[in-house]
Amino acid sequence: MTIQYGKMILHGILTAIFYIAVPLILFYVLELYNIMTFSDSFKTSVLIFGIIGVVISMLRHAFPEDTSANRLIRFGITVYSGIFLFYIFGGFNPGRSLGTYSIDYSSPLISVQAFLGLQLIAWLFLGSTIIRGLQYLIEAIELRKKKEYKVTVKKEFRVSRIFKALGILASLVILGYFGSIIYSGLNLDFNLQNIAYDYDDNFTPIDFSDDSLSLNLTFDVGNAGIYAINNVSLNAELFTVETDNASALPWHTKIGGIPSPYQKTFHSFTNTVDQTISISITNTTIIYGLMTTDGDLILRLSFSTTYAGIFIALNVSLPFPWTHP
Repeated sequence: MTIQYGKMILHGILTAIFYIAVPLILFYVLELYNIMTFSDSFKTSVLIFGIIGVVISMLRHAFPEDTSANRLIRFGITVYSGIFLFYIFGGFNPGRSLGTYSIDYSSPLISVQAFLGLQLIAWLFLGSTIIRGLQYLIEAIELRKKKEYKVTVKKEFRVSRIFKALGILASLVILGYFGSIIYSGLNLDFNLQNIAYDYDDNFTPIDFSDDSLSLNLTFDVGNAGIYAINNVSLNAELFTVETDNASALPWHTKIGGIPSPYQKTFHSFTNTVDQTISISITNTTIIYGLMTTDGDLILRLSFSTTYAGIFIALNVSLPFPWTHP
């Protein structure tokens, strides 16, 4: 068999662009605009995977298409690409609810930190590539033994073509899954109606020792998508940032929170309105400070859920200017 050096070099360059250049450029752009950050160890691992992928790709095109050696190398690179995608999407983190990726965004009005667990996507990619890899493995055996392996279901089918069809079907399922996530995500709606406080001086306006104060958040959730928002857990805490009187209302202090997380599942094609969580403020000294002092507060919301097989943990910080009654 003649080694095809020209094809090896050409496909080595193309594979280097896909496995090395594209991921590194993507990492740079996402970090430049503060969308995502990636650890140095993760970048190094992707680079190592990419170099190995380039070598395998060059070997894949070293032999003519109609040889068993070509098919064996195609089997190897197909399975390798599945392992590469499995790693990219956090598949090598067993026992962890979170995946590889976090998203950070901040502006003067809002700060958001999200964690995404993408293991389901990792397994889908790995399974799809293994199915396609079996096609090349069977073709390699057929070429080596100069014999076609067939199964009969009313009519004869080559086994390799069955796996080829299954591989195409798996790819279509993955594309459909991604499309359904995009469609469903675009049909989600979260509306924070208002934030209002409820103050009771217990008919003793001068004595704050028996007063109670709570901050009530009312919101709506619209889910017109095909996936339910499962096992929602929502927690809220209230902190001071700066106040007009630090002795009455200290700076950078937690002043309240909800007694227990709000938990619910928002089913598909539903609109849930007028949901309320109450942040209780029980410290009477803090209540006195809030009733007599203006300041800047910050509301921190912690939210976790499973959506379309993806685990999502979200931390949001909202500025909340406070004017005392």
